[in-house]
Amino acid sequence: MMVMIPVVLFTTAWAEDAPIALTNEDLLSHAQALQRDVAQLEQENRGLRRMLAELEDNELYIAVDTENNQLTMRRGNVVLHTAICGSGSRQFVEKETGGKWYFETPLGSFTVLEKARNPIWIRPDWSYVEENMPIPPADAPERRMPEVLGKYALLLGNGYMIHGTKEANLLGTHFTHGCIALGDDDLELIYKSVKIGTKVYLY
Repeated sequence: MMVMIPVVLFTTAWAEDAPIALTNEDLLSHAQALQRDVAQLEQENRGLRRMLAELEDNELYIAVDTENNQLTMRRGNVVLHTAICGSGSRQFVEKETGGKWYFETPLGSFTVLEKARNPIWIRPDWSYVEENMPIPPADAPERRMPEVLGKYALLLGNGYMIHGTKEANLLGTHFTHGCIALGDDDLELIYKSVKIGTKVYLY
């Protein structure tokens, strides 16, 4: 797609009441910047069009409003189920030796890559740092913690999941380390409804 950008042959800018003529190099640089902006917008629009095309195929999908902590399961434009959820706390944790973590739920289009029953949480380093505890070796058996994630988990990749929580009183707030947390009943319904390959939109 060719974008036509009008070229101004001469213009002025005012500084201390004196007109200053812009050079041809200034105009060329401005035009190139506009072209880059247009290309970026076109790329974003292509992504939105692909997302909309996916929504129009009447497949079941999950959408999560991370600002208001609300999850909806939909088929096309029809809302099948709505649930209060928890999302990333947006807090930093820093280790004295240099490790840093920022707990935010990633935004974008994801896919259910795996469904797990009775998932086991492998406790990461940041969890020990949060509680000022010594960090055990990566393969230490005490890192394996059952029941923390609830009865079910939907794996979205890069360690992010939709899973249960022991802190149901915090649902509706930003309290997780990036995952989407659900109450037991909502989690079971969502788990049994979706399949591997189901789209999940986090926004």
